[in-house]
Amino acid sequence: MKELNIAVVDDNLSDSEKLRFNVRRWLLENYNNDFHIKSFKNGEEILKIFEPEKFQIVFMDIIMNLINGIETAEKLREIDSKVLIVFTTTSKEFAFEAFPLHPFDYILKPYDPDRINYVLSEAVKILETPEPYVNVKVSRENHKIFLKNITAVQSNNHNVEIITKSGETLNCYMKFKEISEALLSEPRFLEANRGLIINMDHVMSLSPDKKAFIMKDGREYIIQVRHRKDVIENFTQYQISRIRSSKHEF
Repeated sequence: MKELNIAVVDDNLSDSEKLRFNVRRWLLENYNNDFHIKSFKNGEEILKIFEPEKFQIVFMDIIMNLINGIETAEKLREIDSKVLIVFTTTSKEFAFEAFPLHPFDYILKPYDPDRINYVLSEAVKILETPEPYVNVKVSRENHKIFLKNITAVQSNNHNVEIITKSGETLNCYMKFKEISEALLSEPRFLEANRGLIINMDHVMSLSPDKKAFIMKDGREYIIQVRHRKDVIENFTQYQISRIRSSKHEF
């Protein structure tokens, strides 16, 4: 990654300046490439100029006048699904309201410089790590599919169907066991039912009766009855792991 662009969105000038100061200090000491930090007074300001890949990291205050941070983040996600959103908030209870948006992390106010440093270091690691992919055979040709673009994989007789983020269903001539071994080594994938693997990053919610996963594309996948409790527990733990780390907890 040659250049890192960071946005700080906060209607509290003092908080914004403190965060920007600490972010800049860490980058000057630890980041070897060019970087730019731009501040925005509210959600409306960043939405006016936001476009795909314009920023890699956005620090977003949750409680703001006019349009709040959660509403702003929803609109940013529609434009750029890859941007890392770090919510800033005065209470951890507010943070959990943003849970469905799959934020990268949270930082509580008043700011702890060590916490900011940790979040930045983890974000940079993610941004500099190549996205993993899987090789599959479609129509006798090899295709490379990035894992982030796979929403679900299911067995269909002797074939494997891969459902992608774009809505495509790819029929692959391979054994389900082959692809399941590759995917289940990644924390984001979960075996929800026999012959069915879902990407938890693409789950919108559980169904009201907790018998199925509702995906962001509107599809629903039934959770196996026998191990439903374990499947839901694994899903819950994965979601929690996205907003916690073993070293830093709210």
